[in-house]
Amino acid sequence: MDTRKVQRTGKSTFIVSLPKAWATKNGISAGSIVYISQGDNGALTLSTDRSERDLRVRLDVGEKTGDDLIRDIIGCYVGGYRIIEVTSQHMSPAQKKDLHQIVNKLIGPEILEETINKVVIHDLLSSEELQSEKALRRIKTVVKSMIHDSFVSLMNNDEDELAMDVIQRDDDVDRLNLLISRQFTEILRTGSVKQELQNPIHAFNYMQAASNLERIADHAHRIAQIAREYNCTLADDLKEELLTIESQLCSLIDDSLSHLLQTNSDKANEMIDTIREIQMGAAGIAVVSDNLGKSEMLKRLALAASLERMFDYIMNICELTINLSHATRAAEKS
Repeated sequence: MDTRKVQRTGKSTFIVSLPKAWATKNGISAGSIVYISQGDNGALTLSTDRSERDLRVRLDVGEKTGDDLIRDIIGCYVGGYRIIEVTSQHMSPAQKKDLHQIVNKLIGPEILEETINKVVIHDLLSSEELQSEKALRRIKTVVKSMIHDSFVSLMNNDEDELAMDVIQRDDDVDRLNLLISRQFTEILRTGSVKQELQNPIHAFNYMQAASNLERIADHAHRIAQIAREYNCTLADDLKEELLTIESQLCSLIDDSLSHLLQTNSDKANEMIDTIREIQMGAAGIAVVSDNLGKSEMLKRLALAASLERMFDYIMNICELTINLSHATRAAEKS
């Protein structure tokens, strides 16, 4: 670690010299402008306008299409690039269709230039516009609505349109999850904290929580698919049980996220024991008997598997709260 002695000039100005090697590497000379950001832990981060130019990437995709191309664009987006210049010797209609498709599924990017061999994607969203905590709360709202509507479609057995709507909402969760991942990458890349009261420790745990909520959304998606695939009427007692489980899931998601945002590890610990008890009770859905039809048996087994994983992911969020609590205390002592 390099050290510098603080000097004073005039009555109120303190001066610290810059390392010459760093200044030379970044093209700093007398009169250059540098940017200083202060983190929650008191650390100062120095950056130059060079960092903004480095946020542009040129991506030669050749003949890539489909998932291969989409994964590359997502990688650049999460990696923090503001401008993605996608090039190919001859951009095919299929490639342009894939690019438009993925841009429509991301928050911020827009296609601002398109030629026969190039598509330029600009990210127009400022990192301050949708902070991680707000995005996390938005994911929670969407996931809860997906759970509710997937259960309704499952119990009514005639809500195909509602089930399809749940499946489509999964894309909204994916978009927000990728945005939070991108914001975490930006904090690591710049070393600065532009978002309200958020340090890298919180940002990391929020990203992990978003990932767990996204997985819960995947299982709500799966339950909606079960409603469409297995055409059978559920028994009244099972419907009543599902109503209780749906209410418990949504309540647990609310509480787990609230404890995370408040860093309340005691409540999170208590929740884990509660979730395990509820999870064991919900496992009874998988118990089948000879008087059940094949379609309902399959429906019960698939549903029980998804419910078990959903409860697991909520417990993961509680464990993140405990980890965050200890990490925050350790940071305060360092």
